Parts: sequence; C-alpha cells; structure tokens
Amino acid sequence: MKLLSLQKSLKFLTGVKFALIIFACLAIASSLGSFIEQEETLEFYKENYPIEKPIFGIVTWQFIAFFGLDHVYRTWWFFFLLLFLVISLISCTLTRQFPIFSNSKEYFFRKKKKSFLSLPFSVKIKNLSYLKESLLLKIQDLNFYTYQKENFVYGYKGLIGRISPILVHFSLIIILFGSFLSAFNNFKAQEVLPKGEIFHIQNPVQIGWFTSLPTVTTRINDFWVEYENNRIHQFYSNLSILDSVGKEIRNQTISVNNPLRYKNIDFYQSDWNLLGVRFGNEQNSKNSTKILYEVPLFSLEKSSKSWITWIPNPTNLLSSETRNTLIFDQLQNTFFVYDKNGNFLKMSQIGDSLDFNFQILEILPSTGLQIKYDPSIFIIYFGFGLLMFTASLSYLPYTQIWIFQESTNSWIGGSTNRGKIKLEIEFENLVRSIEKFLSKSAFLKKGQ
Repeated sequence: MKLLSLQKSLKFLTGVKFALIIFACLAIASSLGSFIEQEETLEFYKENYPIEKPIFGIVTWQFIAFFGLDHVYRTWWFFFLLLFLVISLISCTLTRQFPIFSNSKEYFFRKKKKSFLSLPFSVKIKNLSYLKESLLLKIQDLNFYTYQKENFVYGYKGLIGRISPILVHFSLIIILFGSFLSAFNNFKAQEVLPKGEIFHIQNPVQIGWFTSLPTVTTRINDFWVEYENNRIHQFYSNLSILDSVGKEIRNQTISVNNPLRYKNIDFYQSDWNLLGVRFGNEQNSKNSTKILYEVPLFSLEKSSKSWITWIPNPTNLLSSETRNTLIFDQLQNTFFVYDKNGNFLKMSQIGDSLDFNFQILEILPSTGLQIKYDPSIFIIYFGFGLLMFTASLSYLPYTQIWIFQESTNSWIGGSTNRGKIKLEIEFENLVRSIEKFLSKSAFLKKGQ
C-alpha cells in the first residue's frame, strides 16, 4: 500500500495537473508583483496601503510586509515555487517525454484488421503483383522511414516533433536556472555624481545574497544635455574606467539605452541634476587675484528641471543678506535674474556680469547612473531563444503509416498528432495513385 501511494504521489508530481498548479501560483505571484510596487520603503506602503482602507478588504501594508509582497521575486516561497516547477519539468521529461521519444523511434506492426479500423485514415484494397513494393516506393517518396517484415510494413516521419517537447522543457529549465543565479548573484546601485568625480560603487539599492560589490574605479569626465525644439532630446555622460594606478583602460560616452559594459557590469544613464553655480569677481588688472565661489542650487519642484539660488552680498559673504536671486531652467547657458524683492531684472548668460562685478562662470551638473551586475542574463536570453525555436519545432507533425498484406487484400492506415488535413491529403493522393496503378494493372491483365 505504501509503495502504491508513493507511485501515485510521483505520478501526480510528474503530471500536467501539478505543473499547471505551479504555473497558476507563479502567475498569481507575478500579478501581485506587478500590481504592488516593489522595493519601496516601509513608509511608502504605510502611506499608500493604510490599515484603515484595505484594498479588496485584505491588502494593507501589514499584509504586504508579512508575505513579502514588497519584494515578491526574492521571497523564499517564490523560490520554492520555481524549485517545484524545475522538479516537475525534470520528472516529466525523464518519466514521460523520453519514453515517448524512445518509443517513437521503435517500429511496431499492426497484424490485425481491427487495429486498422481504429485509425483516423484506413483503406482496404485488392492485391495485385508488386503492390507492396509500389506502396513502399511511394511512402519513401513522402520521406517516411520504413521497416518491413514479411507482409508487414511500418513507416514514420517527423521525429523532430517528438524531441521538441524535451527541448522545450530543457529551455525552461535553463531559464529557471538563470533566474536562480540572478537572484543570488546580482546587484543594482544608484549613484548621483558631479562632473569630474572619481568614484567606487557604494550605494546598492538591491544586492544578491552571495554578491559582493566589485572594486571598479570610474571617473565622470563630462556631462551634457542635448535639446531639440527647446525640449530635452537626450543626455550624455562620458565615463572612464581606471585601473589601480589611475590609468584609463576604457572610455565611452553613454546615454539613455546606450550603456557602458565592463566585466558584466552595466553603467546606464538614468537621470541628471544641477548641484550648484560657480561664480567669481572679474579681474580688473593682470595683477589682481580672481576669487572663486560656489553656491548650491535648489530644485523648485520635484517633477521639474528648474532650480533657484541666491548670490550673497559681496561686501559680506557670510551674512544672510542676498543681492540677487537666480533661476535656472534646464541645463542651458541662460538664467533669470531677480532682485532681493523678487522683481525680475533681466535674462543673462553664463559669463555675464552681475552687480559688484560678479561673474557667473559655470553651472555644476551631476549625472545619475544606474549600475547593474547580472552575469546570468545571457543564460536567461539563451533559454528564451531556445524556447522560441523549440516551441516552433513542436508544431511539426509526427506521422505514422502501416501496411498489412493478406492473401487477397491489403490494408493501409495512417495517423498523426498534428496536421491531420495535410495527412488526409497525402493519404488520399496515395490511395488515388494506388487506384490508378490497380486500374492500369487490370487493363494490362485483361489485354493479355
């Protein structure tokens, strides 16, 4: 009894029902991961999923935190679902698909008339001389592999349609294996850096369980924004990868959707900002010293690319009294000047002088970089490519044909798992050609 129950359990684990249950659970989990924002702070979920207003009566921030729905794809239960799916695919491949493929290569003959009547296509014809040989030639012309023993003939074609389900399972296992590796060995970091900065990756927002941050030295050489019809078209950062002594070993200008890739690390252009303004006094003579100052820029709104700053009184730079207010819109060479009472004075450009011979020299931008490391992404891409190819092969039909010759009659039958219309046409053409052969043979016999 115990052995019987164990066999039933194994049969259930290797069956289609179990795989469909796992797929359904993964689909529900993925839907929750798409519906609920991922990788946000606890305060975010408290604000958007309050206990007082639960979504569908149950979804609150406590529900999300308890089940890990704020990081669905990194929870232990999601990994267990993937593991069960891998076990189901491997078990199904070994216990079902391989035996089917192995049996498809073996020949078997139909030796009873009743077995032909159960086939989708079958016909009985009268025997004439060389009928079996003519049938063999015709089915070989249709690219059938044939086997013959005495009065029995068996043929098949489309064996690749039988091996394609095995390859489909294999490609799914590759994808899942790559996903496991990606979960344990990856990181995503976000860096906001001024032009000229040399930095190491040190602000990860997501990191795998067995991942350590690489020691890659990078320098921000330059940053600029490209405009088209007074609107931002693209923004660029010029990066250099440096070795341990500061020598440049790689240089590339990146932009949105055009990252720099170095040792499986991708540097993406994600955002930009303005940090401050550099200004100084104008030199009245060659011997005079030019003093440089920097003041920070403050964003007017979170969603806009406009900044404001104040130029202090040059007679007392440490006082809180301001002389001018400057507003910058986008990363352009123009800015608006207001007095301390908020009255508009003029629109100026970089290099123009303000009051007391102060000159705006430079805008100090910063570039936002998103840095990703995921060495298993090529495994996942390969698995998806193999999946698309093998899934298309699974639509190729596997066709079988049998011939049984009696003393006075011969039986011909065929079956296929796909493309029944095509087989029906081939079978009908074969029967018609045999009928022509029979009528011609009868005519010649009659003439003799």
